[in-house]
Amino acid sequence: MFRDLTMKFLLIDRRSFGSFSLFGLLSLLVLVSGCGQKEEANKVPAGPSELGKTMLLTAEPSEALNVGDVFKLEESQDTVVVVGRIGGSRNPWVDGLAAFTFTDLSLTACSEIPGDDCSTPWDFCCEPDLNTNTLLVQMVNQDGSLIDQDARQLLGVGELDTVVVEASVSKDDSGNVTLSASKLYIKKSS
Repeated sequence: MFRDLTMKFLLIDRRSFGSFSLFGLLSLLVLVSGCGQKEEANKVPAGPSELGKTMLLTAEPSEALNVGDVFKLEESQDTVVVVGRIGGSRNPWVDGLAAFTFTDLSLTACSEIPGDDCSTPWDFCCEPDLNTNTLLVQMVNQDGSLIDQDARQLLGVGELDTVVVEASVSKDDSGNVTLSASKLYIKKSS
């Protein structure tokens, strides 16, 4: 008798489980399809923003200095034009601010080295002279204050993009160099 009750319970349980499995599978599919939408919302939106559009130049400024040449300037400069590539570290962005590091064009990204499978080629980790060929660029508004919007959202730029900035150069007593830029040109790949 005990055996008969156990068999009946197992049969009922299997039938219930079978319908539950189908219901569970359908519920899981609905949840998974919703997850993709949530994931999209967490990505950094592509720019440029309306403010960023006012900062982008339509023509490339001439006579740009390379990043490494800026270090050779004797003192701070009011206006300078500098060309470089966004990168120089695993994360070249300053979160929530319109600031990033960029490197001299003479440096070789890991993705340009045959056989190198680096997942972050913009960090230029194979370059021995990275410190003297990387600058901080901060995008500033008309009153000179740093813009509190992610540079990727503001300007529509990404890692390894070649950009030209019109900026003022400031050097501190420790030799750190910062470019405060109000205009930027994005060079197109050829």
